[in-house]
Amino acid sequence: MKMPYLLALSLSLGSPFLYAKPQPQGQLMIVGGALASSNKAVYQQFIQSAGGKDKARIVVIPAASSQPVKYFRQFQQDLALYDVSEQQVQLVPIAVKDDKSTAEDESLWRDNAADTKLAAQVQQATAVWFLGGDQNHLVDRLKPDGKNSVVLDAVWQLYQSGGIVGGTSAGAAIMSDSMIASGSSWSALTRAVAAADTQINESTDEPLQLRQGLGFFPAGVIDQHFDRRARFGRLIVAVAEQSSASAVGYGVDEDSALFYNAQNRQFQALGSGGVTVVDLRHAKKITNPLGFQMENIRLSYLQGGDKYDIQTQQLLPHPDKVKTTGAEYGDHPHPVMSGVFSANTRLKDFITFELTDNKTARQAVSYLHQGNGLVFGLTFSKDEKTTGYWQYLDGLKDNSSAHQVRLDIVPGRIQIDLKPQS
Repeated sequence: MKMPYLLALSLSLGSPFLYAKPQPQGQLMIVGGALASSNKAVYQQFIQSAGGKDKARIVVIPAASSQPVKYFRQFQQDLALYDVSEQQVQLVPIAVKDDKSTAEDESLWRDNAADTKLAAQVQQATAVWFLGGDQNHLVDRLKPDGKNSVVLDAVWQLYQSGGIVGGTSAGAAIMSDSMIASGSSWSALTRAVAAADTQINESTDEPLQLRQGLGFFPAGVIDQHFDRRARFGRLIVAVAEQSSASAVGYGVDEDSALFYNAQNRQFQALGSGGVTVVDLRHAKKITNPLGFQMENIRLSYLQGGDKYDIQTQQLLPHPDKVKTTGAEYGDHPHPVMSGVFSANTRLKDFITFELTDNKTARQAVSYLHQGNGLVFGLTFSKDEKTTGYWQYLDGLKDNSSAHQVRLDIVPGRIQIDLKPQS
């Protein structure tokens, strides 16, 4: 089979030259953080893609971590649970922070991405894993001054030749070309995006900041810890900052993975949570002095082995799932989610149980605010493009999916009077 090629300028062990760069033939395991040791779906697929438990040769790059050795050893131990020996998992000593659990000063490893011996170590591997922490450290170390280090070139060569590149948390954030460096949903919706070179004060409510990532995942912006840290709003704003050709984002839940196959440009949702696709290709942004306003955002949610075709932007439900559209179970005409006393407070439950699997509701409404003042109304609705799917698992457990749910975001003002009556 002929391999497609692109003409590109690259650095190979320190020497720039023009060469025909092959399109990646490998896979990506993009984990949203907090990966449980017991997550068989993610670990077993990663090991299989690395060559299997007997042939896998895995290198770990810990540059993002504040305790690079401690968490490398934890990853070694997790892989050992799946019959991968510790000898098959090697550390690539690139780090910024000193690990207080060791006698060595790991901060002295900060410039090691220029070491050709470490690049050769990566070239001999079948898989690369990026630990979590601060994604800015990873980019700064592997791509100093915006240029690929020899170690990063070696990771690219592994990916292009059919190997798997994986990472969790910060190791997921660096996968896209445009990387989210900081920010919360509230700050993203209410304030302008900070310039890439802005110094961020971590003690304050961080503004949304975008910078260049490592670019392994070509289909749009990646965000992580998506469900646990309520990053839905910041991903939408981050995607809105992109060109129309890449106006799609992917939010990966904790203990979950977006498993991407570069050959067919499809991904699968693995693990206990799922992946949210935010599609702004046909959305309309409206100027509003109060804050971010946009109409016709399209959302899809995948979990439990669902697949997604990036070229066609189509959800391919797990074969065991049944279509709920036209056969909805719920019967709640006016679903509203406003806080912890609301049912189905997680995004995926809200848009599935309260909307796509609800026969009498055409829309479901939620609100984001911080008391008196600014409020964002989030109106989720379904139309002829919207479909839902459901799968029974065990007892009260199930998997639900949704495709092409519409979202409109409108800012406004709110006044709450909570004074007790005398």
